[in-house]
Amino acid sequence: MPKFNDTANFSWKEWKNGKLPELADHSEKKLELLRDYLVLYLQIVLANAQGKEIQQLTLIDGFAGGGIYQNRKLGSPLVILKAVKEAEALINLGREKPVQIVPVCYFIEQNKDAFACLEYNLREAGFAACLGQTIHLRQKDFETCLPEILSDIRTRHNRGGNRTIFFLDQCGYTEVPVRVIQNIDQQLNGRAEFIINFSITWLSDFFSEATVKNFDKTLGSLGLAGHVNTAELLRQRQALGGNWRHAVESHIGLGYHNATGLKFFSPFYIEPHDNHRGYWLLHLAQNQRARAAMTQIHWSKANRSKHYGPRGYGILSYKPDFDQTVYIQGMSFDEASRKECQTLLANDYAKMVNEKFKNGIRYSELADYTSNDTIADGAMLDEVLWNLFSSNEIDVKSPSGLEKRSQSFAADDLITPKQQLIFTSLGDAVKPPPKKHK
Repeated sequence: MPKFNDTANFSWKEWKNGKLPELADHSEKKLELLRDYLVLYLQIVLANAQGKEIQQLTLIDGFAGGGIYQNRKLGSPLVILKAVKEAEALINLGREKPVQIVPVCYFIEQNKDAFACLEYNLREAGFAACLGQTIHLRQKDFETCLPEILSDIRTRHNRGGNRTIFFLDQCGYTEVPVRVIQNIDQQLNGRAEFIINFSITWLSDFFSEATVKNFDKTLGSLGLAGHVNTAELLRQRQALGGNWRHAVESHIGLGYHNATGLKFFSPFYIEPHDNHRGYWLLHLAQNQRARAAMTQIHWSKANRSKHYGPRGYGILSYKPDFDQTVYIQGMSFDEASRKECQTLLANDYAKMVNEKFKNGIRYSELADYTSNDTIADGAMLDEVLWNLFSSNEIDVKSPSGLEKRSQSFAADDLITPKQQLIFTSLGDAVKPPPKKHK
């Protein structure tokens, strides 16, 4: 199905006459994010690949489009293929035995003219030999293709799946209901992750007291009945003067996340400069590293993503006595926001460790525990914890019991509260001085 926002007034029949749709600003940003995420995540998971010179992954583009736009800008299928090649080149820098990444791709496009354009452009880009081998094209709707795709993945991988990423850039907000995600997750034994676009503006534009019943019906069709408190959602939107973006993140996003059962999610926005409509990008995964990588990509380009809500721990919480501008204006992922987030998180993590984890918590467990409630990527988390350790707010020890000497945290490092007061022989209480590290 063609993308609503990019091709609403375009007939894909025109591609044979040299006419192509314009790539909208928000779509270009989504594709940049997709490309950056694939390059980074593949480096993370395959950098230490040993024993297998060929690494296979599965990539599914459920709403592929025609693959090309005006000014020869690439659509998602070619962005995906080129991102894998880039990641492979970066991974093999300095390696004696290079790793070959083999992406098995499924590109699905229901519109016959867009499908023909996609196939033509894949051939023109040098992928003709891959068609029917590692690149599978399907002129059907996404759900119709799923049984075959899932069966093929299970056949190729006897444990039920490998690294599998679904890119689902639907044209609206109803084509990827919860049951579809649940089915994929179950059949692939939790080995799939999802990057889903929601044109959430259209869903929210008509949301008011007069349309609550229709809104509830729409949520029900998505599989969110019982997972979204519509009355509270409406109250929050009204309290914010009609602004709905934080309500979408905190209510619909959290509801979708809980309903699917996937462990980790990030619910941030892609906002174009050329119109008022925002596009909501939801990332779901069972792996915390995947969530951290996605958050890192949001931080990588400040003018691309936005978050509406608190910047410390508890990014989805709504507090009426809080500075309301964070809910209405939102934050860009820029350097100023990063510094503010680090300051707020330092206070929040110090309090959390001292109040909730008096007996200590492993680094990996803390990362998992806080992942969905913070805007921090891995580097920010490490810096916050190191600063707390250096200032005697917390203690960090290796599994052998040795105190940390470097800022590189290991998964099983133990983080514990730090006794703040030391009593001298004269009975005075003093705070320990900051640590000095070589």
